Amino acid sequence: MKNIILTSVSVFLLSLMVSAQQSKEEDPIAQAFFSPELVMQNQQTIGLTETQRENIQKEIQSAQSEFVTWQWDLQKEMEKFKSMISKANLSEAEVTAQLEHVLTIENMIKKRQVLLLTRIKNVLSHDQQEKLKQIRQGKN
Repeated sequence: MKNIILTSVSVFLLSLMVSAQQSKEEDPIAQAFFSPELVMQNQQTIGLTETQRENIQKEIQSAQSEFVTWQWDLQKEMEKFKSMISKANLSEAEVTAQLEHVLTIENMIKKRQVLLLTRIKNVLSHDQQEKLKQIRQGKN
């Protein structure tokens, strides 16, 4: 039973590493949205208005405060998880419950990231979005 749990955890962690290594070209989310950095680095090029800039800054500041809290929580839960799975004998129920804690926080972070990217995209005009797509593709 212990080997099955450790194998499952290894497969889970491996899949996280593989998905993190995929290029942004393969990532439909990265293609659909614009990172805050891309928008900020190209403010003049896309003609970002002061109102748009303020709205994006507010969204980023709001998200950052949530991310910091969740990052601390995630680190705490991951420490517990690592400690738990390093034991000689594992409780399937405890490992599963702890993994659920970790995944819940990760899902909250991912949802908030997509919400932030959605709000940034909605602030931008169609023309600004097209310019950012061209910049991202290196065709500016």
